[in-house]
Amino acid sequence: MGENMKKILICLFALFAVAACDRDDGAPIFQCGDYDVQMEIAETGDAMRANLNGDDVDLALVPAASGAKYAGVLNDTVVVLWQKGDAWTLMLDDEQIIDCKSK
Repeated sequence: MGENMKKILICLFALFAVAACDRDDGAPIFQCGDYDVQMEIAETGDAMRANLNGDDVDLALVPAASGAKYAGVLNDTVVVLWQKGDAWTLMLDDEQIIDCKSK
């Protein structure tokens, strides 16, 4: 893993720690269009468990030109959560691109 990726992952963990301070279970919740999205990144940084409106999906870290990008499949739908800077984006089947806001 390159130095830049390690720095990005450290920043992600710090971001989640700050965002999770007021949550009961420690995982931040975002509003992505009509979806409530709760994210929990594995300690290794190579995987994420996300909950979209009550449905759990396991996502794996995938290559990205910038930021951190996690992808997986939920009910035959390709789900991608991509963090770039302070912003998160939810992508569904590469057709729907939805900006996320912290709740």
